Amino acid sequence: MPDSIVTLLERLDAVAAYAGPWTVLANEAPLLRQRLAELRERETRLDDLLVVALVGGSGVGKSTLLNALAGDQLAKTSEFRPCTSMPTVYHPPGATLEFPEDWRKVAGSALEHLVIVDTPDSDTIVKEHRAITIEALARCDLILVCADLEKYLDEATWSLLRPLREERAFVCVETKASEAPGVRDHWLDRLEQHGLKAGGYFRVNSRRSLDRKLAGHAAGTDEFDFASLEHFLHRELTAERIRRIKRSNAAGLLSKTMATLDERVCARAPQLEAARKALDTADADMAKDSFDIVGARLFAEPHLWTYALGREMGLRSKGVVGTLYRLLEAGRTLPARISSWSPWPMRGGAGREAATLLGDSTLVSEDLDLSSDDLRSKYAGKRSEAMLEMARAGFAVAANGNGFDEFMRALNTRIAEVLRGPARERIVGRARMMTAWPVAIAADAPPIVFAVVSGYNILESYFTQVIFGAGFFVHAGTVLAIILGVELFGMSAAARYAAWSARQAAVKDLRVALGGNRLAFQSERDDVMQAEGMIVEIRALRKLALADE
Repeated sequence: MPDSIVTLLERLDAVAAYAGPWTVLANEAPLLRQRLAELRERETRLDDLLVVALVGGSGVGKSTLLNALAGDQLAKTSEFRPCTSMPTVYHPPGATLEFPEDWRKVAGSALEHLVIVDTPDSDTIVKEHRAITIEALARCDLILVCADLEKYLDEATWSLLRPLREERAFVCVETKASEAPGVRDHWLDRLEQHGLKAGGYFRVNSRRSLDRKLAGHAAGTDEFDFASLEHFLHRELTAERIRRIKRSNAAGLLSKTMATLDERVCARAPQLEAARKALDTADADMAKDSFDIVGARLFAEPHLWTYALGREMGLRSKGVVGTLYRLLEAGRTLPARISSWSPWPMRGGAGREAATLLGDSTLVSEDLDLSSDDLRSKYAGKRSEAMLEMARAGFAVAANGNGFDEFMRALNTRIAEVLRGPARERIVGRARMMTAWPVAIAADAPPIVFAVVSGYNILESYFTQVIFGAGFFVHAGTVLAIILGVELFGMSAAARYAAWSARQAAVKDLRVALGGNRLAFQSERDDVMQAEGMIVEIRALRKLALADE
């Protein structure tokens, strides 16, 4: 077998192994596996005997033709009624045959390199006889289509031959030729109209040839093309030509297989594209709805973003003002921290979970639960619309397991990545900037300067024996408190603005993250992409098969 054919069959094996939900290809896979097995079996029989089947309606002389070719009465004959109910197999002595045991087998040496099978009549009304004829045709390499002036257009025979076009070689034999004009041109035209092409045409008179052989006489002119038919079978069907016939049959079967796949499978490409677009649209709609619903829940509590930033600033605060801000932040967030320590499940909403993710990079997406009845309802609606296109494209849509849990896992993961990633980095960056040493020194300068000046005045008054009254200390303490209050208020206002800007930037990050699609209906999209990949592969293999021809 040529390497290119081996590669083609191996790649077709992968197509035939498809077991996905696309019923269009799944329904074709069993027939494809059967065809591949037949192709490989045919390649192993290239050097075997050529199996020739005699096919035709009742009374056309198939059995008589077999007897005439063998020169003996091998099969029963009748001019008026069907007489062959079981095939007669005429084969060379010692040949290894793979035919059913109940078929009649006759050994003879008239045709050393051929096996001739006389089949039941094609126009039989007995279902078992027709099934036997179909089985015989499946085992043969060359078909001798036998007919007379009355039955050469018999539909029963055509119905057997049409499924085998391109898969078998055909030769027409007009079995009851006489001095009257034949039907050669009309018969061959009708064959061509049915997509069948005869490799030869012989007008013979089987009865006269058989009688002559039984009587031991020399060939006569009244037998028409019988001598040419024998020469064709004896001399022209050489070993090399037999190989070519068998290889041509296999190539025809392969070409027909690929054409069938292209017609039945590749023709559904537009429906697959429509299904993929429907899934993309539904996914984009779910991304927008998810942003509207989940985004509102995540960012509905702006103070939690201030809490997350304040926590980071508290961990990094320096200096006097920074220490006071840390204490102030600890007192202000005490209720939230107490709530987080609570063993009961009521720990707050999605906003609190988002703030927790912002403040702890060790948490994973499973710590964020954003599912809701509203999201579930919208998912079910979008899935229903997409599944309608999937069904039109030929997919078996699962009645259960609609994928909502998978969608929520993907959504939670995507949002958690935003919160743990750029959003947290933005919070940490702002906290570091606001607690850096230059900022801490600048914040501590006013109260420290005021404290130094006040202390100097106190010492100076002591040495000059000027006693400050209690009002001085109250006034100094008040001023210092005002300075520290202004400092803390400014730091708190700056923290709130920084948290607000971080929150706004996180909204944009979330919109971008969810707008990238590929959140919902991932398994369905994978099924469509796999089916589209199979179409691409089938088309490529058909081009390869045509190139080998």
